[in-house]
Amino acid sequence: MVFRSRLPGFCVALATFVLPACAGQNGLGGASNPPQLRIDNVTGVATQSIVTKLNLPRTDGWISPDVGRNERLVYVSDQDSNAVEIYKAGVSNPQPIGQITNGISTPDGLGMDKRGNLYVSNAAATTVTVYHPLKTTPFETYTPGQNPVNVIVGADDRVYIAQGFEGCICITEYPPHSTTPDLTIQLSQTGGSPMDLALDSSDNLYVTLTNATVYEFQPGQTTGTNLGLAGLTNPRGIGFDEKGDLVVANDTLNFVQGYIQIYPPGQTQYSKQFSAGPQPFELTFGRRDKFMYVADVSYGSTGYVAIFRAERGWKQTGTISQGLLQPLGVALSPKSL
Repeated sequence: MVFRSRLPGFCVALATFVLPACAGQNGLGGASNPPQLRIDNVTGVATQSIVTKLNLPRTDGWISPDVGRNERLVYVSDQDSNAVEIYKAGVSNPQPIGQITNGISTPDGLGMDKRGNLYVSNAAATTVTVYHPLKTTPFETYTPGQNPVNVIVGADDRVYIAQGFEGCICITEYPPHSTTPDLTIQLSQTGGSPMDLALDSSDNLYVTLTNATVYEFQPGQTTGTNLGLAGLTNPRGIGFDEKGDLVVANDTLNFVQGYIQIYPPGQTQYSKQFSAGPQPFELTFGRRDKFMYVADVSYGSTGYVAIFRAERGWKQTGTISQGLLQPLGVALSPKSL
């Protein structure tokens, strides 16, 4: 259950999950930061402190002049700074080399197409903005409706946008090179709101939901299947590793320790679980799936991006933290994949 205050500009979570970003109706296209939540260890009740702060679309940004087009780049959406930060990949805890703020309004999940165009879901607006490589002004905008929380792009350039918590609780699909949708998947059947999206090699669509489930939808279908994955509390990021295993970021809601859980094809029990910071969100794979980047939002403290290496049994080998406050999404340029 979620209670939303009728006061404009913020939303309140009182039950079993934490909102990644929530858009209020303030008439200005903005919303406050999500509430900072703490769960009482005895009562299990979530308490909060609300800071009213409008995240209106920004109109500036920058890129370091020494960044080449062939750089391997990491993009991180930071809801607290209301920006997408840009870093060089393969550098130990790098400083930002750029920042996107034009068209940004509480950035949530990020997507990337094969040409290196960046897709940003603006949870406090009704848009997904698209940016050419090393550009800070969007060249294209999707308008799916309230609270777009995540976006992915298929190998065929089909775009999938998830909306959650307010308005249409759904996934909207767009054919290649079009901003007019041709399919909407209503998620009322699932009983949850979407968090993240993934595609397998056959273009089956997977979605993590706030009711501790993961659903699969076959191409062109609007009725999905609950995979029945065990051991999930609040699944966030989702993806596939080089073996075809389903990888899920699981926020345990204790604000102390979250996990990455790996499910082999067709299995409902995870084969491996490892720590991934207090509140892991979106994840993505890089350098031919040898590395995994996990955004850790860490509400109430400073978040970061954790980097894990497959060759070391998914041991954490690096961190991106400079310039970050509360990162939600992470994406890699094609050179980093």
